[in-house]
Amino acid sequence: MKTASIGSKSTARYSTFGAVLLVIALCMLAARIPHLVRDLHDRGPDWVGDFQYFYYAFTVAINHPSEAWILYDGDHVIPFLHEIGMLDVSAINFYGYPPQFAIIFSWLASWDVSTARIIWSGMSAVCMVTAVILTLQLSYRGGNRGAFVLLAAIVILFRPTLDEMYWGQSNALLFVLLAATFFCIERGNRYAAGLFLALAIAVKVTPMAIVGLLLLRREWRTVISTIIFSVVIAAVTAAQFGWNVILRYYIADLWRLNKQFSLLGGAPFNSSLKGALQTLSAASGTSMSPTALGAISTVFGLAVCLLAAYLVFKRHADPRIDYALATATMLLASPALESVHMVVVLIPLLILVGTTLEEPQAFSGAASGSRTELVFIALSIALLMFSPKFVSYTVAVMLIYGLCVARYFPTAVFSDRGRKTA
Repeated sequence: MKTASIGSKSTARYSTFGAVLLVIALCMLAARIPHLVRDLHDRGPDWVGDFQYFYYAFTVAINHPSEAWILYDGDHVIPFLHEIGMLDVSAINFYGYPPQFAIIFSWLASWDVSTARIIWSGMSAVCMVTAVILTLQLSYRGGNRGAFVLLAAIVILFRPTLDEMYWGQSNALLFVLLAATFFCIERGNRYAAGLFLALAIAVKVTPMAIVGLLLLRREWRTVISTIIFSVVIAAVTAAQFGWNVILRYYIADLWRLNKQFSLLGGAPFNSSLKGALQTLSAASGTSMSPTALGAISTVFGLAVCLLAAYLVFKRHADPRIDYALATATMLLASPALESVHMVVVLIPLLILVGTTLEEPQAFSGAASGSRTELVFIALSIALLMFSPKFVSYTVAVMLIYGLCVARYFPTAVFSDRGRKTA
């Protein structure tokens, strides 16, 4: 009887709080859109500017596959960008994605750049909506519709989603592929999960960390199918470009391009630990050397990955927490973390919120542990509601990673959840 009463009160709280938050989110979105539209218009041929680099790679793949080595050659990238009308081009501009990515989407080069941009933007919007739906389904299993309203409001408040659409980046695609991976694992479709994860690795290198963590979690079929599909995608790419281009990318080009990326500056542009240290040291008047920054970033990344590996190997009682930690680890360990990359943090963030809302006592006075966790989650959301300032996004991703880690120590950190688990 008491549990039913608590559940009824929680339903009312979720509905009220979710409705208020949704109104705030929609008001903020309505205020942002006119500014973004004006800015896009003012940018002229530079709108969704990051897509132009993808278009360069797609053009190389479809028109010059035998000269694929020029994918990562700035002396060829920059003239091409000028040729298609881009105005904002610097000497540091480069294409840094795997060769497989260029092959998969090379069909877009069959259209002129303006038409291809529109198609890409439409695809990104569909990917974003689909990823959000899959993540919401994964995050919350309760029957309270108010909880879904609250989770949807968080998505709308999330600034990186707007940045992703504005710049025409690839993170909406990565988001839907990772969300589909975890969704399929939960539904028992592990071979399909492997296909989605293999495609994610073809888009970016960082999801390799998730493969390693799934291996430690003994997701054998998912890992094996990921390897098989990755080999197939690599073989198709090699048939067009040759194996030398693929191997050179992972052995040499990737590391060289990461060094070039660091020249673009630290936080808030690069919100990784490396970028944050770069900004903090410059602000204090004692700039750290690139060697020192690289060493600290590498050690930190290894520590983050090793801790996650240990925890995932133990396996949380709720597998969704393992997925959340794996995704947060992928982001926090990366030496490059732009605001658009933070789109993917919606996976651990929504899982943390959703699994907390599944507890009837989440907002009750007795559940101090859950409420403490929600305070930190709210702080993360507040930091991600706006464009990055100083090291705000670095703090946000560290908080989310820390909250994921804390779920493995319920007794020590959140005593109420610990009693429930026990």
